[in-house]
Amino acid sequence: MSSTFDSATPFVSHSTEKRKARLDWKSWLGVGARYAIMSLFALFFAVPFLWMFLASFKPQLEIFQYIFPLSWKTFIPQTWTLENFQGLMQLEPYPFTHYIFNSLFVAVAVTLGSLVVNSMAAYAFAKLKFPGQNALFAIFLSTTIIPFEVIAIPLYLEMKTFSWVNSYQALIVPWIANAMGIFLLRQFFAEIPRDLIEAAQIDGCSHLSAFRKIVLPNAIPAMITFALIRFQASWDAFFWPLIVAPSPEKRVVQVAIATFATEAQTRWGLTFAATTLATLPIIVAFVLLQRYYVQGVMTSGMKG
Repeated sequence: MSSTFDSATPFVSHSTEKRKARLDWKSWLGVGARYAIMSLFALFFAVPFLWMFLASFKPQLEIFQYIFPLSWKTFIPQTWTLENFQGLMQLEPYPFTHYIFNSLFVAVAVTLGSLVVNSMAAYAFAKLKFPGQNALFAIFLSTTIIPFEVIAIPLYLEMKTFSWVNSYQALIVPWIANAMGIFLLRQFFAEIPRDLIEAAQIDGCSHLSAFRKIVLPNAIPAMITFALIRFQASWDAFFWPLIVAPSPEKRVVQVAIATFATEAQTRWGLTFAATTLATLPIIVAFVLLQRYYVQGVMTSGMKG
């Protein structure tokens, strides 16, 4: 009996190992196939940006010279040049760096202001109790379905009343309050235990102190996520800066790029060089803060 059992054991063990090996092989194939498909999609979406980046180093006449048929010459410059970037620095009445500074100043101001205002509003909706709280929150959320074009003219008239047209105030103040930001941060704040805040209040902390010392340190991923979203939205804004700050002095990057296209011709070399420079801050921000961004989106999306 024992000899029969002993002789069968190696057979069972060998068969199990073969099945595991087949499963491991199939799982590796599945993982490889998924990565291959994702790589193809990534390459598909990256090709236009790669072409734009390399075209910014081409002379004006060479940019569209090798488009058809597609070949390596379509992407790789035959003559490398920095004349497009040099042209950006020689723009009149201001060099392109002036518009980059305007966009950077506005984006940073909007981001910081949004973090302060929207985080405090989110804390009030998440942790305070007051009459009409849910109704007021619903009204805030309902504003997200209103297209900006609907309120653009009334908002412009308001800026004109304040004498803010062609000023940084008009580019910054209307963008600070954001209903989606309040919603995102409220979802995160709602999961912070109320016991922590009540314990802090017993020790003498006010709501403001509890918000600053307890809530904010535990909400760093959500705050960074919201900061990235607001920075990108402000940096990429075009329609509102176009109508409220058309003067060259307060012109932002996106509006400046649009001026390279005229009725007579489009200066593609300058356009691609400017677009390359305008894309870099967003790419750098997302690369450096990607971990916090993904974590903040996942946690805020699962809470509440």
